[in-house]
Amino acid sequence: MKNNYKKVSSHGSINIPVAMRREIGIQGGDPMEVALNNGVVTVKPYTPRCVFCGSTENVKKLFGKGICPECAAKAVQKMEGSGK
Repeated sequence: MKNNYKKVSSHGSINIPVAMRREIGIQGGDPMEVALNNGVVTVKPYTPRCVFCGSTENVKKLFGKGICPECAAKAVQKMEGSGK
């Protein structure tokens, strides 16, 4: 894909061209991860991870943190006193 020239708005925003958004499957309102590495800014779709095991499969939010079904089940067992 070709490079595009975009200006930063007075609020610090940059618009991602619609063709690029379609190519990577993002829509307005989708969470994005922004990183700075050696002076290069990267933007990619945010993938929530389980705070316990790091999995990205079927992660749900619980009190603002990500948790996968397996770790949630282990937590329930611990809370019920049956897990070690």
